[in-house]
Amino acid sequence: MFQVDKEKCVGCGVCVPVCPVEAITMETDNGKALIDGGKCVDCGSCAQVCPQDAIYSGAGAGQSFSPGQGQMSPGSGFVSGGGGRGMGRGMGKGLGKGPRDGRGGGRGGGGRRR
Repeated sequence: MFQVDKEKCVGCGVCVPVCPVEAITMETDNGKALIDGGKCVDCGSCAQVCPQDAIYSGAGAGQSFSPGQGQMSPGSGFVSGGGGRGMGRGMGKGLGKGPRDGRGGGRGGGGRRR
């Protein structure tokens, strides 16, 4: 379950509309966000949009959920450590007109040779 750091929360309310299960409300006494642990499904959407980094995972006890961090469990299909070929540049085909793109023998992309 995600929790709100009351010291960091400024009560902007950005987190409220992004919650898919409507687990976030604004407290009436101090205007800060409040997450209902019974409704929270740990999706992390609220933590990703919080401009103050005031929402964190209760499992991490004070560690915030940074944008870009997935909530993938071990064995979920992602390999840490860079295994596999990936989507990086460099397989040499169709990336541009250069000497290693397989089309022009290093003469700027092929075409007619004179």
